[in-house]
This record gives sequence, structure tokens and C-alpha cells, in this order.
Amino acid sequence: MAYALELESEGDDLPSYEIFWRDHYEYLKDRGYTLRRRYEPGWTPSWVYGNKDLVECEDSCVPNHWVVLDATRDDGTYVTLKRVDLIRATQEIEIVKLLSSPEFAEDPKNHCVPILDIIEVDGSNSAFIVMPLLFFTGFAPFETIGEVLEYWPTISTPSQHLPR
Repeated sequence: MAYALELESEGDDLPSYEIFWRDHYEYLKDRGYTLRRRYEPGWTPSWVYGNKDLVECEDSCVPNHWVVLDATRDDGTYVTLKRVDLIRATQEIEIVKLLSSPEFAEDPKNHCVPILDIIEVDGSNSAFIVMPLLFFTGFAPFETIGEVLEYWPTISTPSQHLPR
């Protein structure tokens, strides 16, 4: 996550690329997923009226990618939501369903992130793929050479599950 250094213009509460998430806050909440406070309708930046610096405020974090955002599921599980344009990415949902199906999910050669849920947005060409929240592997907390050696084949083996 990066920090919101400035808003686009006087009176804007979010940059334009985050408006989609704010507009779907209640829709996702009704389906059991809560976005960061930043996307709650009526949000006011905490650094504007508080005595904290911008970098001390959780609601100053903005996504690195406009199609991916973290959220909290009703049971407290941290998840990642990926926005999918069903017109542009016509087969993405089918592919992730296939790779998460029991047949493929149980295969030890399948290193794909499991899909927890797929939420199709009513009356829209958008959907959300819900996945576990993972951390950036550039900061993987390896403690031994053995852990690195075990990890390497996982990320370097191409998927053998996709049709050729």
C-alpha cells in the first residue's frame, strides 16, 4: 500500500480510481466483506481533523493496484478482493473456478491461490474474486536456507493444469 499524498482537487474525498470501491462498499458489506474505513460512504480523512501525521493514519493507505483491495470477512478473516471486468476478462472466472475445483485444488503441483468466493455484481459487468490475503514474497520471513530451497520450486514451477 502507498500513502495518499494529496487528493485530486478541493473537496474530493477519494482519487478517481478508488471511487468504484467506495461505490461498492455497502454491496460488499451486505455480502459479508468490509473494506477499509477509507471506502465507507461519507468518510472524512482522519489526518485532516486529527493531530496525526498522514503516515500514522490507517486510512491514508491507498492500493498499489486499482483492481485489488484488501478486506475483512465477517468471520474476521483478512481477504483480497480482485475486481474483474467480465467483458474484458471473459474467461478469468471460469479459469479460477477450474483451478480451485476439488480435482485441481488437491493436486500438490497446483500452486494457485485458492478462491474463497466469487461475487457477481447485480446489473453490472463486474465481479469480485475473493482470495486469502497474502503477503509480498519479496519480504518472505525465511529463517533457514532449507525454507528458501523448499519455497523455490513452488514459485518456479509453471502451472501444468491449464489446457494447452
